[in-house]
Amino acid sequence: MKYSFTMKTLTVQEASQNLGRWLRRAMGGEQIAIHEGACAVLLQPLPTPPESPDSERLSPREALRLMQEESCLTPEQAEQYMREVREERLAAEARRPA
Repeated sequence: MKYSFTMKTLTVQEASQNLGRWLRRAMGGEQIAIHEGACAVLLQPLPTPPESPDSERLSPREALRLMQEESCLTPEQAEQYMREVREERLAAEARRPA
């Protein structure tokens, strides 16, 4: 039995020039890899997560804490994020009519 497997391989520059096109092709099931140097990543859609009820959604503070625990954010990054969120909230409140 013979299998035919083809994958489109792009450089970062090639992929960025027509990113929307490559995304649509990947969403259509085409195997597309983007490489930089010796490293390559596969462009593919993520599985759609099931909708969770509102009671299961994390608050922003809980989500931030979880990201810190999983080492996605350093304490400095978390502090900067919280400052930005606070500034955005204050700016939005200032724009609201009294």
